[in-house]
Amino acid sequence: MELESDEIFDSLKDMITNIPQNYKILEETIDLDVQKDFFESSKTISINPEFDTIDNLIIKLNDPEISIHVKKITLQKLASIDSVEAFRALENYNAAPKRELRDWAILSLQHSKMLLHSSLLDEQQVFISTGLGGKNDKLRYFLIFPYKDKGYDLNTLQKNSLSSELLFFLEKQKGIVEKIDFSNQFATAMVLLPLRAPIPDIIKDVIMECNQYGSFLSDNVLITNMKKFSDKEIIEFLEKQDDEED
Repeated sequence: MELESDEIFDSLKDMITNIPQNYKILEETIDLDVQKDFFESSKTISINPEFDTIDNLIIKLNDPEISIHVKKITLQKLASIDSVEAFRALENYNAAPKRELRDWAILSLQHSKMLLHSSLLDEQQVFISTGLGGKNDKLRYFLIFPYKDKGYDLNTLQKNSLSSELLFFLEKQKGIVEKIDFSNQFATAMVLLPLRAPIPDIIKDVIMECNQYGSFLSDNVLITNMKKFSDKEIIEFLEKQDDEED
């Protein structure tokens, strides 16, 4: 888990500035290690025109005797064929994929969609994927708001303050608060924000407004789009952070 510093967000801002308007955000939540395995494996995929016909690949994909490993390769082969028929086959499979192949099927369909887009429109589409996914033009972020005092339990006014201020400042940027939870050491929120939203400024405004009601939030908010961390992982990270500061 990383504390996203202003320097990191400055680098992210520079990268985002160079992204063209024609981009696609992967909406589903898929572990980054799975995504890495998929894209690394895709580089080794080759198509044998004689055996890897779309019909043969579809049969193999639905054959219960075929191993998961081979089916993963089959999905990638379909995704590598510049064909509407191959795209439809992947689309159909994604309607009810085998549980172990769900993430692989989603990534294959996205890869096929980008291939068709580039072929039919003769322009490259930028694909943006994170561990938490997104929706339409928005990326999903997991926010962790540590309290200033350990073991502190927010009162109703403070909880309402964080909820309302987060909602207010996100809506100003066309963002969405999907969920917010409170514990006795920190609060967490799952939010959606447009790709080019000024995240550090939004969070600073939220903290500044909330801390008018008792200065109860730490300035060290944790922001990630890698994954949703468990309470145990968050507590371990906060304890490690405290040890480093002592």
